[in-house]
Amino acid sequence: MEVSNINDLSELIKEKEKVYSFRKLEQKDAKKIQLLMTKSFAHENQGMKILQVTEEDLDTEFNLKLYDLMVQENLSFGVFFGDELVSACLTYDLSSNNDLHIEGSEPSKVMLEIQELVEILLDKYADTKNLGKKEIAYLSHLATRADHFQQQLALSCAYLSAEECRKQGFKQMITEAAHIGTQKSFSKIFKNFEKFKEIKELKGQPVDIVSLIGSFNTP
Repeated sequence: MEVSNINDLSELIKEKEKVYSFRKLEQKDAKKIQLLMTKSFAHENQGMKILQVTEEDLDTEFNLKLYDLMVQENLSFGVFFGDELVSACLTYDLSSNNDLHIEGSEPSKVMLEIQELVEILLDKYADTKNLGKKEIAYLSHLATRADHFQQQLALSCAYLSAEECRKQGFKQMITEAAHIGTQKSFSKIFKNFEKFKEIKELKGQPVDIVSLIGSFNTP
């Protein structure tokens, strides 16, 4: 009999729900997601800082369409204070990379650099042509923050996303973590997980970027 490999963080959600509201992200949220992730990536993400990614690099039509496609898979969650999106976790089926094509938009030079880094971090999982549906969920974006309270909101969103993936029958979840907050979130959600890729240097600068994978259930 399989047993859940997910820690129960429901009490954390209940505590936060006294002030905030949580829900699945929808296409109507795409612009709010872009604003949130642009600030998070440009100012909080170690790898993005070294690549000298600016808000202008991320605030593009290409990224907006990308977020729109991600949330259509109904695996992403956000936390709201009133109408304001204050944190979010974007997750989608990794096999969707097979047919992820955005018409009429071309990624910038910086975005191509980011995509190259992501491919390196995904390692053997970057080749998805033989990957079936609902095998691996990809936690692609997490609005990590240095502030502990804000980071707790990001953890809450990631937990809700992981639970949704488990309920929908996914076998594993994967992420690449260029921020310590993402690493810690993954370690708090999964009882057991593996590190399968690690980068200690990027463009001559020391970094601590890791790729992690965890199974939703254990035998």
